[in-house]
Parts: sequence; C-alpha cells; structure tokens
Amino acid sequence: MKISQKQRAKNREAIIQAAVEMIIEKGLKSATMRGIAKAVGVSGATIYNYFPTKESILYAYYSDRFASTAETLERMKDLDELSLQEHLQALFEELLTDFLEDREFLQATFKTVFFSMPPNHKDLQPIQEIFFDCVREAFQLAIERGELEEQVFQELVVRLYWDYFMGIVVYWMKDSSEQFSDTSILIDKTMALGCATLKAGLANKAFDICTFLFRNHVLAHLGSPSVGLEVLNVVKDTFMGDQNERSDS
Repeated sequence: MKISQKQRAKNREAIIQAAVEMIIEKGLKSATMRGIAKAVGVSGATIYNYFPTKESILYAYYSDRFASTAETLERMKDLDELSLQEHLQALFEELLTDFLEDREFLQATFKTVFFSMPPNHKDLQPIQEIFFDCVREAFQLAIERGELEEQVFQELVVRLYWDYFMGIVVYWMKDSSEQFSDTSILIDKTMALGCATLKAGLANKAFDICTFLFRNHVLAHLGSPSVGLEVLNVVKDTFMGDQNERSDS
C-alpha cells in the first residue's frame, strides 16, 4: 500500500528520533536497524526503504539539524543588519542550540560522522554545503555593507570556518561549565579575532606583496612569464619528490 509524502516524512523523522534515543540509551555499536525499526513500529524490511544503513540515519540527523539552522537564520528579520561577527556567531549558537537536546547523541556519534577515516564525502558534502552557504551569505552581506573587502582566498576562508566550527563542537561536548559559558567565551574571543583579521584585509595585503615581489623580482630576472612557470613547476616537482622520499623512508 502506497503511503503519502506526508506520512513518509513522519516515518523518516520517527526513525531518526528512535535511532537518537536508542544510541543515547545503548550506545552506537549496540543500536541496530532491527531494533530501531521495532521501536518505530515498522518491519525490519521497511526501514531500509528509508535508510540503507545505520550510518545513513546519522548523516540524516545532522543534515536535518544544519538545514533547520539555515532556515531559522533565513527567517531572521534583521539578518542583513548584523555585523559579520554577529552573523557568524548567530550561526554557531543556533547550531549548538539545535544540538543541545541531543548532546549525548553527539558525544556518541560526532567523531564517527565527521572524523571517519576515510571520510564519507558522499554523505558529508551535502551537510557541509548547507554550512558553507550560510557562511558565504554572511560574507556577502558584509561585503555589500562595506564592512568587508572581497577576500582573495574567500572560498578557502569559508571552508576554514567549517574546521573552526568542528573544533567548537568538540570543545562544547566536553564543556562542563554552567550553561556552557566557557564555550560562549571561546566563540566570542576567537570569532572577534578572526573577523578583525578579515576586516584588516591581511590576506589581501599579503597576496598583493607576494604578487609584487614575484612579478618584479622573480619573473623580471627570468626573462619571461613562461620561463617563470617552468621554474615553478621544477620547484614543485622537486619539493613533492622530496616529500615522497621522506614518506617512503
């Protein structure tokens, strides 16, 4: 019997919630697809119509939380009036708020999902893209307001914020201070430093200096840009060869 999309969405949510509760109670290894299906009231075969593996349920949980945070930020009426730091802190704090109820679940699954070796890019990438889009929007609004210059390595910086947030979550999961005040202080101080660095345009200035030196003191002595590129390729090959030799030894 075919079920409606609404009922299917309810079943999916129920499966995820049952997995969260079971993992909190029994641990990640002891939670099974059969046990989760039984808790929801569906057959052992039916659950596979929603999720092929237990791990896929974990990724679905995190994807839903990141998507929920993105939607919450989009609904904020004064989002475009926030400074870059305020915008990014709102993103971090909203994510942690969404995680708070299931903190024990995070403690049991976070490492498996986000630090697995090798990483599961197929399942992890959609979650990252939600986060990246939120950070990109914060940067774009700051640039439109004139608060921030276009960053020469902007996409790299956006991705570094992912690593930054991963570190914050790891700290938060171990934070025993009242109302996680230590985590709040850590976010305040590190976010202020990072945003001040971006506003000062240090990356852009460093890039300009390197470009100037390369054009005027490297290529000028080599005679032509093509020769310069050949030299750079030789240096790169030599360096990589040295690195490979070190790893083999």
